Amino acid sequence: MIQLSQDLIQRYHDLIETLGPEALKMMLQEMHTIRAFEERAEQLYMQGKVHGTMHLSIGQEATAVGAANAMQEGDYLLNHHRGHGHCMAWGADPNRMMAEFMGKETGYCRGRGGSMHIADVESNNLGANGIVAGGIPIAVGVGLSIKMRRTS
Repeated sequence: MIQLSQDLIQRYHDLIETLGPEALKMMLQEMHTIRAFEERAEQLYMQGKVHGTMHLSIGQEATAVGAANAMQEGDYLLNHHRGHGHCMAWGADPNRMMAEFMGKETGYCRGRGGSMHIADVESNNLGANGIVAGGIPIAVGVGLSIKMRRTS
């Protein structure tokens, strides 16, 4: 059995109080939306309508929503091979994402990136990577660029 320290429990309570019920409801709605999207994507994949392979983010909705809600204006998103939820929490258009999955020109990468390579540079979403931990060197490069340009 896992036991949480009283300090950790108190920090959770403080965070919940700080966010407030409306923000928590919005975050829960985002998680439900991501789950529904992923379940539909899975159906289309099983029907053979999705090009390439697909790594769903079912069960990881809270990490995507929590991380996206902690970001600030101008931050960059680089995520892992199960990045659909992160893209959606970041504000990606589900229709463009689905178009990308299905190899359509209206997708984020004009149908060429597929499930694991959705990116939208205009919104600072630098994309996912099909290689586990493949985004780390990209993130290092982004950090170095920010440092060299002396931006936050």
